[in-house]
Amino acid sequence: MNITTANKRRFILLWSLCILGFWSILPYIQHLEILPLTVSIWKVALLGTIQTALFFGLICWISFKILPKTDLHPFPPLYKKRFLKQIVYPALIAGILVGLAIFVADKLIFNSSLLLGVHPPFWTGALASLYGAVNEEVLMRLFLFTLVYFLIGKWLRIDSNNRSFILWSVNIFVALLFGIGHLPAAFKLISPSAFEIFRVLVLNGIAGVVFGWLYWSRGLWTAIATHFVADFMIHVFLI
Repeated sequence: MNITTANKRRFILLWSLCILGFWSILPYIQHLEILPLTVSIWKVALLGTIQTALFFGLICWISFKILPKTDLHPFPPLYKKRFLKQIVYPALIAGILVGLAIFVADKLIFNSSLLLGVHPPFWTGALASLYGAVNEEVLMRLFLFTLVYFLIGKWLRIDSNNRSFILWSVNIFVALLFGIGHLPAAFKLISPSAFEIFRVLVLNGIAGVVFGWLYWSRGLWTAIATHFVADFMIHVFLI
């Protein structure tokens, strides 16, 4: 199979999973009552599906266009004998550790957060974990991480001397944006405050750094699987 054919298959798979991810988050949104009561969930589903298909189709296309122009390899060869070692074991270990770190930080540092009182049914959180794992990783890591790294490479020469520093710098920057991206949803549930902003940025930033590191070191599928495990832990077992 040539590279073009492989990327076409990956594109179709990721694009389809992103649409499925959007559908998975609808019960979570509905139970949190983020949407105005006058807006039909069916209308949201229809318009959201169209928007998701167009948006994620575009960013996946851009990502696959610029990836060959970088030294990133987010789709390493998958071998059946190494599948567990390559994806499953790292995802379970890192995902559980991220989930526990966020849980402990909430209990010890951010225990006065108003967001801790928000508890939609656990099954909606379990479903929404698919959105976090797929849609957020495609947007933040496959697209944004790759794009920022590519643009830096156009400005600076990336070699063995500075590659690690640049990768970590991009990772931290994207993780910060990952945290910022969670603020609008949080402030539909509670009133903004410096404390709540700090909490959202720190907790999501920690997770984002781990997911970004896995993205460039082990591949997108490992980052997606780790994100899913972490979200599932938080929404189902640690609520």
